[in-house]
Amino acid sequence: QELQRMILSGELAIGERLPTERELSEKMKVSRAVVNGGLKRLADMGFIRIAPRKGAFVNDYAAEGDIQVLTAIMAYNGWKFTPEYLTPLLQIRKSIEPFFMELAAQHRDSSYLIQIPEILSALKEDPSPETAGTLIFDFYHTAALASGNIILPLLLRTFQPVYQSMGSVIARLGCLEDQIGECEAIYQAIMQGKAQDAKKYDIQSIENCGDRIGAHYKPGDCF
Repeated sequence: QELQRMILSGELAIGERLPTERELSEKMKVSRAVVNGGLKRLADMGFIRIAPRKGAFVNDYAAEGDIQVLTAIMAYNGWKFTPEYLTPLLQIRKSIEPFFMELAAQHRDSSYLIQIPEILSALKEDPSPETAGTLIFDFYHTAALASGNIILPLLLRTFQPVYQSMGSVIARLGCLEDQIGECEAIYQAIMQGKAQDAKKYDIQSIENCGDRIGAHYKPGDCF
């Protein structure tokens, strides 16, 4: 985590060679085994590359990283959805969600859809930000499962931290009741087999999410 922080803050620049394992062990007062494990983890995430007999170097993590890097960047920035983060994330949602909402409406006999009223009921009973984030993700993930397509729920699971954090922010902003209403409208359209309405309501909900969060976080916000 400390090396990750140094990389994201720019304290360790892209291409820079990291101290040796021995030096890191002494500086951080942990065993070399712990350092070695941490470096391997950073390499797996795409933050660094390890060159045999040459050392470890900071990677161009935007080019080499994956969703774990995105999660790390958002966590480092306190999960503040400023426009530079919010806009592309909403575009990703728009590219995936309407598709699986349409498919879910075509598979309205899916056993997964039985879970959605329970999810929405739990959301009303416990609207705390932490619970809201988890349950809002569960709503979308369950709809993706109901689509009958194996790829879509896996994609949703990949972006789980993003969905959870957006849901928590919506709750903290006092907009959870509106979000629940939108989810209920999407669900009703699915259960009535109205695929186009399910898509339309979902797209509108994503746009509303952008308006709610976008009104709170401005460009250049300090983290």
